[in-house]
Amino acid sequence: MLKTGIYLFLFVLLGLTGCNKFKGDQEVPSYIRIDSINISPASASVFGFTPSHNITDVWITIDGWNIGGYQLPATIPVLKRGEQKVLIQAGILANNLSLRRTIYPFYSGVEFTVNFVEDSVINVTLKEDGTMQTAVAIRASNKYPLSNESFERGYNHSFDTVPTYNSVPLEVINVRNEKISHPLYPDNPDSSIFTSLRLYEEHIGRIHLTKDSSCCCIMSKEACSKGEDSELPYNKPIYIEIDYLTNNIFEVGIVSTRNGRPFTHPVVVVGGQSQKNPQWSKIYVDISNAVTAQIADGADDFKILIRAYLEENNDEAYIYLDNIRLVH
Repeated sequence: MLKTGIYLFLFVLLGLTGCNKFKGDQEVPSYIRIDSINISPASASVFGFTPSHNITDVWITIDGWNIGGYQLPATIPVLKRGEQKVLIQAGILANNLSLRRTIYPFYSGVEFTVNFVEDSVINVTLKEDGTMQTAVAIRASNKYPLSNESFERGYNHSFDTVPTYNSVPLEVINVRNEKISHPLYPDNPDSSIFTSLRLYEEHIGRIHLTKDSSCCCIMSKEACSKGEDSELPYNKPIYIEIDYLTNNIFEVGIVSTRNGRPFTHPVVVVGGQSQKNPQWSKIYVDISNAVTAQIADGADDFKILIRAYLEENNDEAYIYLDNIRLVH
């Protein structure tokens, strides 16, 4: 597997605060506080990635002892004193489900030594210009042709419409040079929702659904077939990452081929967002079980599937997509 690195910077600053005592071998805990985990834009751009993420949790291991995952920001009590090795790992909601909180296997952790003091807090904060920094590689795969579809090739993107669905096409729009009109967002005529994107890239994908054209079904042009350089692993983590902005639900999954016949396998339904305050988000779609099951059934190759139908309460819908990556 060809791995590339993005860098995540964590800076450790020490401070003191009070805490409550409780019983145990160590009656007074130490604390570790983590406000956020981010990805450095400068280092991400080296590898052609935008620094988008949806890191919601932190997972902590201290001196080999896994003390669990905590929703960010978090202040975590630790029954340790003196110098200890601390491992911090980024956590996500797989498939956007709160019951699927997990360490993301393609973001590596940061490890450092901390001197824990009872009745004190160690603050771990994110600051690119800090003086005490630890650079950590974020793991990613580049084995699959669609491992990083950012639409920067313009209309020569990696998706085809599926003819049997009478599908509308996936458009590509330029967020820098075009004035983007948003009937759904009249308070944002020139798209303040795209301002942050202009810092890193020019193009994004767009699906426009109407009453007359109410379906979109697209799949990746290139298949991930069996073979040394492109085979998806059996019974190992496989994710599709997608940045999105939408007022309509859509499905993400895979298309497998067995004996020359395609089979669609939706994995997750992504919900529509508020029209009053639309925000870009990121989803990590776990397709591990779907791929493993299809390999066991004799599937020959796989493609990424994105499918949407206009919701009944919508007269029209816009689904914006970017940074579609398959990692394993």
